[in-house]
Amino acid sequence: MSLSEQEQRVLREIEQSLLAEDPKFGSSVSGGLGEAGVAGLSLRGIAVAVIGLLMLIGGVALAAQSLWFISLSLVGFLVMFGAGVWMLRGGGSVSSTSSRDRGGRKSSGEKISKSSTMEEDFRRRFEGK
Repeated sequence: MSLSEQEQRVLREIEQSLLAEDPKFGSSVSGGLGEAGVAGLSLRGIAVAVIGLLMLIGGVALAAQSLWFISLSLVGFLVMFGAGVWMLRGGGSVSSTSSRDRGGRKSSGEKISKSSTMEEDFRRRFEGK
């Protein structure tokens, strides 16, 4: 069930105030999860994992011909494992960067990435002084 625009706005405001008050706790609570609740699950990460799986299966199937194909299986497993770790750490997620207009408001239909939000908060703290 998706949230309405007002609920999303309120949720963003709560998250921003939490990050402003206690950045360490806020980043630990919201860290690693994308907007859909899946950490970094992307087409690129899945493709790398499938390539690793194919290498693993191919190495096992061809191991009867030569024992050198076992190394292909090991490399395939490492590629699969690496792709899984990469996606879990958020490397596979595609974050959309948003451009802001002069008023500091986001344009309609754009999403704010986590790094640009933190950068904007940092700038606002020091511009006020």
